[in-house]
Amino acid sequence: MKTSTYIMFNIILLTISSISIYAQTGTIEGIVYDQRTERPLEGAEVRISQIDEIPRSDYDGKVWFTGVPPGTYELTIIHRAFETPTKSTVMVTAGHTTQIKMHLGELFELESIVVEGEHVPPTVSRKDIRGSELLRIAGVGTDALKGLTTLPSIGIPNDFFGVMYIRGSDPGSNLYYLDRTPLGYPFHWGGLISTISSETIEKIDVYAGGYGAEFGLDSQAVIDIHTREKLEERLNGKFNLNILYSEGLIEAKIGEKGYASISGRRSYFDLIVGPLVESQTGTEQQFPFFSDYQLKFHYPLNENHKLTLNAFAATDHFHFMAEETQDEARMQDDSFASSIFFKNGFNGQGIHLNSKFTDNLNSKFSLTRSLNFLDIKLNSTISESTVSNEQGEFVSSSTDTIEYLLKVNVPVYTIREDVSYKLNSKFRIEPGLLYSFSPANSTEHSMFPTNEVISDDETLDKLERTNPEKITYDDDGNPLMKTNDVRDYEFGHDLQRTEGYLQTRYDPISNLSLAAGIRLDYLDLTNQVSIQPRGSVNFTLPIGANLRFAYGQYEQSPQLSYLLSENGNTDLKSSITHHYIMEIEQEITYQTEFKFATYYKDAQKVITEDEVGNYLNQGSGYIGGIELFLRHRVPDIFFGWISYAYTHSERRENPDVLYKPYLFNNTHIVSIVANYTIIPDFEIGAKWQYLSGTSESPISTIVLIQDPVTRGLNPLFASLDKALSAKFPPYHKLDFRISRKWNLMGMKIGGFIEILNVYNRKNSIEFILEKGSFEVQGETIEIQEQELGESGQLPRVPYIGLTIDF
Repeated sequence: MKTSTYIMFNIILLTISSISIYAQTGTIEGIVYDQRTERPLEGAEVRISQIDEIPRSDYDGKVWFTGVPPGTYELTIIHRAFETPTKSTVMVTAGHTTQIKMHLGELFELESIVVEGEHVPPTVSRKDIRGSELLRIAGVGTDALKGLTTLPSIGIPNDFFGVMYIRGSDPGSNLYYLDRTPLGYPFHWGGLISTISSETIEKIDVYAGGYGAEFGLDSQAVIDIHTREKLEERLNGKFNLNILYSEGLIEAKIGEKGYASISGRRSYFDLIVGPLVESQTGTEQQFPFFSDYQLKFHYPLNENHKLTLNAFAATDHFHFMAEETQDEARMQDDSFASSIFFKNGFNGQGIHLNSKFTDNLNSKFSLTRSLNFLDIKLNSTISESTVSNEQGEFVSSSTDTIEYLLKVNVPVYTIREDVSYKLNSKFRIEPGLLYSFSPANSTEHSMFPTNEVISDDETLDKLERTNPEKITYDDDGNPLMKTNDVRDYEFGHDLQRTEGYLQTRYDPISNLSLAAGIRLDYLDLTNQVSIQPRGSVNFTLPIGANLRFAYGQYEQSPQLSYLLSENGNTDLKSSITHHYIMEIEQEITYQTEFKFATYYKDAQKVITEDEVGNYLNQGSGYIGGIELFLRHRVPDIFFGWISYAYTHSERRENPDVLYKPYLFNNTHIVSIVANYTIIPDFEIGAKWQYLSGTSESPISTIVLIQDPVTRGLNPLFASLDKALSAKFPPYHKLDFRISRKWNLMGMKIGGFIEILNVYNRKNSIEFILEKGSFEVQGETIEIQEQELGESGQLPRVPYIGLTIDF
């Protein structure tokens, strides 16, 4: 497969050397306002004489024109509430976004700005998705991040786990950013719902692979989330209420150009069920719940400098307690007490300064702090008290206690600077630097009952006189002493990493764009400098399509458990993955686009265990696949897409064994999304997904718990990898959505109904217990491989939500 891939790339490179190419196009983004109220104007028609497309402004007054050839165009704005249409001109530059503000009314004003700083260079494998579309996809429950799984090669269709397997890579190799601040983990409870509010998301950039040197160590894919930073009204608010949680959002305009927002969410299952259970049991319980909040402040200090402050946090928490006492004929007094406490979460804060020093020199500076934490407390006690019977005889007493305590706190302080300097119209350089400091610490305590052999009669006699309850016997009648196996572990290390890159972009002619860069990363724990070259080429073909090629080297540093555990190896180095990508992107019409991509990823020095459990850089693997994506968008009326992805993945643990299917090998995924606006404020939508089935995978790659030490979605309990695995049988499901809004006393009252699994398909997940051995109280227990059975996914379920906009 490797040989055929290289041949394919060489043939294509030779072919394109003779291709002639046309110029790139530009984009127009506009907002129509009512001059009398200064509020966005919905339903205005914006016409361009040279273009047949006539979009209407949406609820936020927004209109878009994409794929517009460079030149000067005449705009005509028409609305039924105004008798006289207005006209003006706008200039479009190739490869740039032109932003316009249109005020319609008695005093008409048109402000047109060509935004050179908004130029987005051609980038391989980047998908730019609007947040307003993602949260309206049927079946996602207004959760924009879960809507990403309808894109090709992002996630595995299922009803419970939202973790994202981007082009076959582990979820722990994804980097998440929220307005340039690292996002601790993206989903509550391992995938139930995202940890950020979807209402403020402006767009999400997904870099599936082959991206440039601007993103660094420990990433195979990047999800870059951008939230709103401007508001035309003085005050705006929204309240959501659905089956899972309630949410509030308030946005405000600060001065003439500033922006501030605050939002928060909380589930309420525990508030409903908790009191009912407590009234029956008399024991106070904290049933599982999640909560999160976001704060943002954005203000232009002057024309050249913009300041952004943001903060956010998320928490998952439960606390169960149980007590039971039994007293029969005064001869036995048994009691049982158990407590399980779990709290996992993160918080992050950031200060960001976006500066335009000159027309050619731009800078983005960020100072961020994030804290990931995990707190687990398990305590279980079984007691038999000493009591006397009717004959005055005493029954011995004993107590068995199990304790497990884990506390992890990992703050990370980061300085990041990205610079772009345009030497001339064809050449620019982009250097960047990142430094992070993380004083990670964790404590772990465990205590489990065990038995020790009594080797001498003196000890046995003493125990019989003083503590007879501590004596027990094995199957052969040998005396044993009950005791506890106590283990304490404390970890503390100041982790430091330094990352830097230099990237150049060169456009020798209007139809050709080249990018080349190199990234240097250093992690103090491994004392290794990672050198990662990356590059891409973008051609515009005679038919107007963009043909792109990319190569990049991406490294993954070892998890701390691989380095510092009892069987750890401090000599481990980063694993290395090479990405080879080809893409074709074609705008069929102004409203329809088509993308095709094929990729191959070659992984070397993968960290695996040898036959005695030592970690070594001895594994290797590869992932290959193709993607198809067809999207159609009619502003204010329809949006939808069809996506298809095929993934083939294999891996071997060491050079002496054969390659085997790994994670989601030979997986076909199809997604069809459609949303249609019947009349303003009334829309319907549907989503259908198909999964051909997956190969068997470790449970820890499907049900993930945030590991704060590694700052990623890596398995916290590594032993689960050896004990339990799961696979998805063939899956398909149709979801339907209908939403409506009404104007009432200056507010918009709305609601939606989603029908999940319309035709009641019986989807499932299969769980398998792997063959292996486990040691319990000094005894080795052999377990044969067996199927534990299937867990059903959701049947036909209605999902209802209400919204209030003011």
